[in-house]
Amino acid sequence: MKSNSKKWAALAGIAGVALALSACAPATNGGGDGDGGSSPEALPATGWVAADRDAIKDGGTLNLPLDETPANWNLYNLDAGTVDDNTISSLFTPGFVVIKEDGSWEADPNFATSVELKSEDPQVVEVKVNPDAVWSDGTPIGVQDFQGQFNALNGKNEAFAPTSTNVWSDVASIEAGENDQDVLITFANKNADWPSILGTGTIYPRWLTATPESFNTAWANGPFAADGSTYVSGGPFIVSKFDATGKTITFEPNPTWWGDKPKLDTINYKATDRSTVGQAFANKEFDAIPINSSVDTLESAKARSDSEILNSKGVTYSHVTLNGTAGVFEDVAVRQAFAKSLDRQIMAQAVIEPLGVEPEVLNNLIFLNGQNGYEDDSADIAFDVDAAKKQLEDAGWVEGDKGIREKDGTKLTVRLVIPSETPNSAILSQQIQPMAAKAGFDVKIDTVPSADFFTKYITTETRDFEATIFAWQGTPFPISSTESIFSPADSGQNFPGVADERLDGLWTEANAELDPEARLEIAKEIDKIIMSEAVTIPLAARPNQYAIADGLVNYGPSQFESTTGTNFWQNVGWAK
Repeated sequence: MKSNSKKWAALAGIAGVALALSACAPATNGGGDGDGGSSPEALPATGWVAADRDAIKDGGTLNLPLDETPANWNLYNLDAGTVDDNTISSLFTPGFVVIKEDGSWEADPNFATSVELKSEDPQVVEVKVNPDAVWSDGTPIGVQDFQGQFNALNGKNEAFAPTSTNVWSDVASIEAGENDQDVLITFANKNADWPSILGTGTIYPRWLTATPESFNTAWANGPFAADGSTYVSGGPFIVSKFDATGKTITFEPNPTWWGDKPKLDTINYKATDRSTVGQAFANKEFDAIPINSSVDTLESAKARSDSEILNSKGVTYSHVTLNGTAGVFEDVAVRQAFAKSLDRQIMAQAVIEPLGVEPEVLNNLIFLNGQNGYEDDSADIAFDVDAAKKQLEDAGWVEGDKGIREKDGTKLTVRLVIPSETPNSAILSQQIQPMAAKAGFDVKIDTVPSADFFTKYITTETRDFEATIFAWQGTPFPISSTESIFSPADSGQNFPGVADERLDGLWTEANAELDPEARLEIAKEIDKIIMSEAVTIPLAARPNQYAIADGLVNYGPSQFESTTGTNFWQNVGWAK
């Protein structure tokens, strides 16, 4: 799998195909009291201001920022796949399942009258498309669109350039049932995360996927209908203007939309540098912005009096990753001792409390805090300096000069590689150094250019580090999406380079287990193993925070439930 931080971020949300790879978000030690607008308490899973449709004004404009406008509007093309691309896609593409607040899913009645697992052997999924659902050119949404997506994403034709073939590669065929709106998906290999291919941005018009050329290039400059010039939509909004030079996008209600009429008249996006977005919000250029874990952005946004900071649990969690192929950390006992030397609660507080929320230390590597299946599996890495010392003694590392341990004339030195221009990583590394020293580790901090961090140092080819700090992003489909991080050892995302032999077959068993409870039990067994390996030491999930103008409802922070998961753009608007 690819480990491109930009591209994998979106697909983690829509399809559970991977976890987003990113350095710790660039927060800073900005001024102010760090009050994020709420008292330090447990965060909700969904933090936006909810309102019924009858409490929302008809009409109005919503102005929002982007990091960048799409390089390709086909979310599954290799040139696309950012978080922004995913958000934009949710405005105009179908989503047959929607993620709820607790991370579970249900059929979206706007697009599907039902979504069911009809058979387990062979595995057959039936999607009954809402008969009113049409592309904005009048073409009914149906089996041909599913078949086109399958042909583009099953991995059999290398001329297609998809970001991922996950789940689709396990499909054997897609056929019509009683009619073209009755879609039967038959699997060659069982896959329990099949709902992940039915969210927004996962089914496109049949003409887009008809050939490799159309798939790769037809939407390079906009989401066009078959005529190549008219914008098309299968959702509540449609593009009315895209200025690639000025980096702005305008959406208006889709006139052929069959569901509840959108409350907003216009949604405007403008690409804006993250370093200036907080001030732009304070200047009322935007109605809502993500804080992106930046204290500077938070402080700038708080200067606006007619707004509030809304918080929810997040999905992006920081962690310390150890290179299991590098000398000192080839020994699992030494890795565990290093983990035990770190007070993860204090580390989490250092980077999260300035945002005004109380951190929840993460003690699981598959499930996030609050997610179904989460339990504390940290026994083998729990903070205990005395236990760390004993483990090192037992492994032959004896205390030497200034407390640094030695073995056979070799000092217990750890090279900790972090990216420049990433203050959170700097803060955490400065904490790790004295903490680990108490157990006898000599941590040397190596700050490298941010542009080189994931291309020259933190790669599965070079593994030019002994320890490092970055972040993964969780998904509503966490079991299959975590596999490539921990197994096999040569996976494109397994940066530690080790895989416990006890894992052999467990992920295959879990991914093929269609009974949810039985699958959770297998996942819990997996997590105990990967936590004991101590190659990834989880810290805490960063909060999801938004600055929101007063009166804006049904939009803002959430852990899983989201307007980008179609819950629901037509209900976003301004309170009466």
